[in-house]
Amino acid sequence: MKHEVVVTGMGIICANGQNVDEFWRNIQAGTSGIDQSSFHIDGFGPVYAGEVKEISPTLIDTYKLHHHDKVSQFAVIAANEAIQMASLNIEHVDPFRVGIIVGTSLGGVVNGEAFLTQWLEEGLEHADGELINDYPLHAPSDIVAAKLGIKGPKTTISNACAAGSNAIGIALDYIRSGMIDIALVGGADPLSYLSLSGFNSLNALSTGHCSPFSTSDGINIGEGAGFIVLERKDFADARGIDGIAKIYDYSLSADCYHPTAPDPAGSGALQAMKNVLEKANIPAIDVSYINAHGTGTQANDLSEPKAIRSMMKDVIPPISSTKSMTGHMLGAAGLVEAITSILAIRDDVLPPTVNFDERQAKYEMDFVPNHSKAATVDIVLSNSFAFGGNNCSVLFGKNDKDTLPTPQIAQQNVVITGIGAIAGNAENTDDVFKILSGEKVALDKRKYEQIESFTGEISPIRYEKFINPSYVRKMDALSKQAVLTTKYAIKDASLRISKQNSERIGLIFATGTGPLDTVHSFYKKVLLEGPQKASAKLFPNTVMNAAAGHIGVNVKIKGPTSTICAGGVSGINAMHYGTLLIQQDICDQVIVVSSDEFNETIFLGASRMKNFLSHERAKPFDRNRNGLNLGSASVAIVLESESSAKQRDKQAYATISGFGMASGQAQTESIDRKGESWQKAIELSLSTAGLQPDDIQLVSSAASGHKIDALEAKVISSIFQEQDVLVNATKGLFGETHASAGMLGILDTINAFNGTVSSVGNETTDPISKLKLANVTLFNQDIQHAVVNTYSFGGNYASMVLSK
Repeated sequence: MKHEVVVTGMGIICANGQNVDEFWRNIQAGTSGIDQSSFHIDGFGPVYAGEVKEISPTLIDTYKLHHHDKVSQFAVIAANEAIQMASLNIEHVDPFRVGIIVGTSLGGVVNGEAFLTQWLEEGLEHADGELINDYPLHAPSDIVAAKLGIKGPKTTISNACAAGSNAIGIALDYIRSGMIDIALVGGADPLSYLSLSGFNSLNALSTGHCSPFSTSDGINIGEGAGFIVLERKDFADARGIDGIAKIYDYSLSADCYHPTAPDPAGSGALQAMKNVLEKANIPAIDVSYINAHGTGTQANDLSEPKAIRSMMKDVIPPISSTKSMTGHMLGAAGLVEAITSILAIRDDVLPPTVNFDERQAKYEMDFVPNHSKAATVDIVLSNSFAFGGNNCSVLFGKNDKDTLPTPQIAQQNVVITGIGAIAGNAENTDDVFKILSGEKVALDKRKYEQIESFTGEISPIRYEKFINPSYVRKMDALSKQAVLTTKYAIKDASLRISKQNSERIGLIFATGTGPLDTVHSFYKKVLLEGPQKASAKLFPNTVMNAAAGHIGVNVKIKGPTSTICAGGVSGINAMHYGTLLIQQDICDQVIVVSSDEFNETIFLGASRMKNFLSHERAKPFDRNRNGLNLGSASVAIVLESESSAKQRDKQAYATISGFGMASGQAQTESIDRKGESWQKAIELSLSTAGLQPDDIQLVSSAASGHKIDALEAKVISSIFQEQDVLVNATKGLFGETHASAGMLGILDTINAFNGTVSSVGNETTDPISKLKLANVTLFNQDIQHAVVNTYSFGGNYASMVLSK
């Protein structure tokens, strides 16, 4: 049996409420928080948005939020309310068994806007480098985890408007797999010129108050955060806490249709809704209410009702869009709408769609126009559909409602059957292995604005040889890299994708940098020429999941699709998520793809961070190390069950044996200094693999030449002590490639299984510890089991065990 999972706490701050009670009163009253905002777009008129006009000073003081940016303030406030409602004291439970998963589309973008504005207006030397610290998408989750003392798995989902709902889903998987007992799940996004000017460039903003499913003249953007506490029902029962509602299941799908528009037929939306009902063993007729995605655009408001009608046939439950009162909160939307759904179940109330003009209703459905209604609400379906055709549906129900049993997550073996990669001077997978084997060099010395360093820029590649030339023009660099390596991996795995199997193949995309070059180019035009000059061509590629959308369109993957943006741990987190999807028999294969950029923007921004970049070749684990090199890479890996690989007569490269994830309390630009959480991540990876430290022959480390190398050396020495374990570091060869670093570590391990252990970097001559470093490339090695280590600034650690 799967663990039953219940919601025990909720917290919210948005335009129409700074706590759950205020929010719910306003929702039931049909009171909208949308009004003229403080943002202006020349030539557009007043911008209507769901803006949080002023955060309560009491909340700012209580949680010591003065030095944090707006999105992190939202996240901390909502997370604390959820924890308090759940009567949860992290100190009274195992903090390593509490996870945090946050969905966001923009993260700390407001700080990014400020930094770029200073750079463009005053010059790089006058830009405040401190602003970069809270800029990464994972900053809100780092800050919340540190303030609350959470030490379990921590990740950030960023598949645009489906991020919040997807965060609920991955938390559910973590709990059901036995990885954690409790998850704090959130969604948070701020209003910004990036989103407002971008949607304006697509002519998608409403000139007044949005009116989903009636006038449908555009969206209002909203801001804020929502958090819920999910926990195993038996764990909540033992704490004496009643669940507010039950979460039955969730489902992901992909349209493979267009970078921004949904499939007009609603096929991807229909797939997500049907699948979640099937997974939960609940017939469609039992659904009491649907909280629709309901953006207020013509495209959404025509396609979503079609999908609902296709699923529900003639018996369609009430449907409403509460975005009409909160605005479209992007990555936070799914979480806020989940809270709305839970409250509807708790109080048997149907939330309204306000601004609804019944004379212009497009379908004969009950959209709960303008006024809430009392009704029996047992089961609620909540929809989130995003750019790139990423869809997520989540199913909630009354806590006391019985459901049919569903199978527990199986511990079947998952193997790697296909690989594709490019990195630095390597333009194909064979070249990557040549770098790992010491036959080729990835890094070159380059200069930008008088600053020199060795860098791993991806060599110019004629993408038109591999991707439809007419489509290549729509793609940014990050997406081209990702599509190319995906095609390499599919070919290597001898995997044929067709209409018959496309819904059973998943895609998990991971990135640490995101499309920063595109974001910078978009912002440069907006900040220098005004929001009205925003590029409609660039904007669709500014979202983190754009690459996943392009992959889907190019290779026609329609199964579960998600994007993880948790910094340097993203690749390993994505591998874990893909493994869980296979073990649940949701997918036959999952393609895990990472892609990370190197460009002048990233280089010069990093140069503003003290003691970060080395001007020479980096020296991982060396006493005289003085910083890291930056690189770029994309890696694609095909996962499938061992039984599936045998049926296809496909030889596996490696078996995935175990994962370990943990987080520590650290500033966003650093990691925790004691190493307790990093050690826990490695120990968990060994435990789940059923191995002891003396079973491991190789650690493919995360060392880069940064000062943090000393902590990793301490942790490795503590676990493996005097055992004969080789340690190397792919970042000494490829530079810091962010999410792709862990994926390159996997390729490094595969190379080691074939007998060749890559060097830690030829510049490392004075090791900081007694680790058995591979200072040169070693051949004819017998490696049976290896650990791949990764970390992210902000205190996040993920380790993975691979076996030959």
